[in-house]
Amino acid sequence: MFAPKSTLTREELYEKVWSTPMQKLAVEFGFSDVGFAKLCRRHQIPVPARGYRARLQAGQSVGRTPLPSATQASLGTVEIYAHERQLPEQRTETEAQEIPTIVLAEDRPLSHPITLRIEKCFSRSRKGDRGMLLARPGMAVPIQVSAERLPRALPICDALLAALEQAKYQLTWPRPYNVPLKVTVLEEPLAFLISEAVERKEHKPTSSEISRQKREPWWHPPRWDYQPTGRLKLTIEWSEHLGVRRSWSGGKKRRVEDFLGHFLVSLAAVAKALKRQREQRAEWERKWAEERKREAERAARRAEYERRAKAVESLARFWDQSKSFRAFAEKLSPEAERAGVPEEQRQDIRAMAEWVMRHAGFIDPFTDLTRMIRQFKDPPWSYGS
Repeated sequence: MFAPKSTLTREELYEKVWSTPMQKLAVEFGFSDVGFAKLCRRHQIPVPARGYRARLQAGQSVGRTPLPSATQASLGTVEIYAHERQLPEQRTETEAQEIPTIVLAEDRPLSHPITLRIEKCFSRSRKGDRGMLLARPGMAVPIQVSAERLPRALPICDALLAALEQAKYQLTWPRPYNVPLKVTVLEEPLAFLISEAVERKEHKPTSSEISRQKREPWWHPPRWDYQPTGRLKLTIEWSEHLGVRRSWSGGKKRRVEDFLGHFLVSLAAVAKALKRQREQRAEWERKWAEERKREAERAARRAEYERRAKAVESLARFWDQSKSFRAFAEKLSPEAERAGVPEEQRQDIRAMAEWVMRHAGFIDPFTDLTRMIRQFKDPPWSYGS
């Protein structure tokens, strides 16, 4: 789901980290301990060493590691999108279900049509950079393993497909098989993958690679060498965190074949989690849209208030000017009647006083009350309507 975003400064998060236990903070922000520590490292925030709290509680004087200056300005603000953690009811829902037993007989031949089609997709000679077999170009297959592990991965896939059909789940893999195989659970199309883990080691250039690099300076040998480990992993593929287990890896004590029943049960849990996530996202988007609408309405009200304030300010200014012009005209008019004023000048004074009085009436907003009220109530672009 889209979880709420928390925005803090580096200084605020630093203070929280050193005043509150890391485990408690991690839970508060929806992270694991490791994930929260990585967040702090990304923003160059030092965290307390192991035993720091215990020493404080014992009354020892323990100093803080000072907060260094950020090497980049962008690190000054920490935006935290809380991860969705698995809720107790989700764990109970999965754990309460009976895990079906899916047994793989060693001598069981491949029988499901999709498994037989997947087997034909592989060429035993085409391998990728990490040592995994490559399917024919353009084909999307749910198996990514080495040639040595393909005979083991195919029966796992065959048993899973048979169990899925027995559970009445629809399988979809349309021609030309260039999209992932999907299993529809509770109307949710899900993809799964059987993969093999690889180990990465730093590549040591060979003598031929060194010679080539001398001849072709723009060419560089690979940085890493990859080696398939033989450990298989079964995954319900989904990029977002759902709070439901969706991957199982083989180890020393248990093989991935032991988890096929768990995979079958988790399919329904993942489908339900997707529905919950979609509902939560829709609710979040609805609230977000409502908040944006409210903000737009607040902005419109602020803009209208400012427009009316400017309109009244303009009207008051013209009113003051009209009063000044009238006072000027009233002061000017008697000058035309003084003795000794030439007739031509007398006429000019009277004409000037009359013009000033007319202009005072023209700019006086009280001369046209309807226009004055409209100027206050309506935006300028509506005057001509």
